[in-house]
Amino acid sequence: MLGAPLLAGLAAFAALAGPPHEITAKRLHARSDAVARGTKVRDSALFGVRTFANARDGFALADVRQAQYPARTTDGGRTWRIDGPQFHVNAADAPEAVGFVGMAGPRRLFAYGASAVDASSDGGRTWWEAFLGDLVVAVVPGPGKLVAYVQHEAGTRAVTSQYASRDGGRHWRLSTAIGG
Repeated sequence: MLGAPLLAGLAAFAALAGPPHEITAKRLHARSDAVARGTKVRDSALFGVRTFANARDGFALADVRQAQYPARTTDGGRTWRIDGPQFHVNAADAPEAVGFVGMAGPRRLFAYGASAVDASSDGGRTWWEAFLGDLVVAVVPGPGKLVAYVQHEAGTRAVTSQYASRDGGRHWRLSTAIGG
């Protein structure tokens, strides 16, 4: 068991070291108990914001069987279908919780919240999950990139950093340039 002085020293070192310079995401795969991709979901299963890239293509989060999934529409919101693996399973995956979504065109999708960003650059066929810090405050699409604004605990204060991904969310680099 680690003693209190050692734990305090490790926390102080982490605060001095600052956020990591590069973070590599892991590919998300459907779990054995997952709802199948393409399964139709009711409007009442959708929560949070529904975002649209155009009049047809939209993205939202769906709460189905105590898990959150990406949901897509290609008919302007008349029907929604599961479009990927579970992002979060209730009571099992607290750091993976996402509650906000966005789109940068019909093929570039992202969700974020807590400490995670889930992103797809191929219309939802492949999803990547990155843990960027203590709290992901926002994710903003830019030309050819996603920029995430993240708060980190630094001793007794919070520091906001920005990470940019230019490969659909697979790699995130700490950036000091305005807008990533």
